[in-house]
Amino acid sequence: MISRKDGPRRGLWYEEFEPGAMILSPARTITEADIVLFAGLSGDQMPLHTDETAATRTAFRGRVAHGMLVQSVATGLAFRTGYFEGTLQALAGMTIRWPAPVRPGDTIRLALRVERLEEPSRRSGIVVFRAEVKNQEDRVVSEGDWSFSMLRDMPANHKLLAGDAR
Repeated sequence: MISRKDGPRRGLWYEEFEPGAMILSPARTITEADIVLFAGLSGDQMPLHTDETAATRTAFRGRVAHGMLVQSVATGLAFRTGYFEGTLQALAGMTIRWPAPVRPGDTIRLALRVERLEEPSRRSGIVVFRAEVKNQEDRVVSEGDWSFSMLRDMPANHKLLAGDAR
């Protein structure tokens, strides 16, 4: 597990991430309302997500959450850990696979493993994570690589976090 040197007031700097380190998120249940609201927000009204009768005639034998809903919630779970608070500059890239469905009522959690650190620029660097989302039965429902642009530990970035961008 990763621990913070300076306490919980901010996320980790690029330099604080080490290959092999793990970050574990809290859990969150995917609700019926989540699926309905995401269908409206995204415009993805596929019967697989919105119509139980039609969905029972698919290979999934019932309604499932949108893969991108699962991914969006997983991203939110990453931020709830606090390790990225104020130090994440941008999501730089993502690959995703969904080996199993998420159904209404499933509870998911995220594990991020630091895979590598890419050569940093002056103010930030890319941290590549292996992301794995599991449900309440410990079954992998989403996996892939996430690349985050993280601020470096330097005086200009300390001022930025303190609200002094001079």
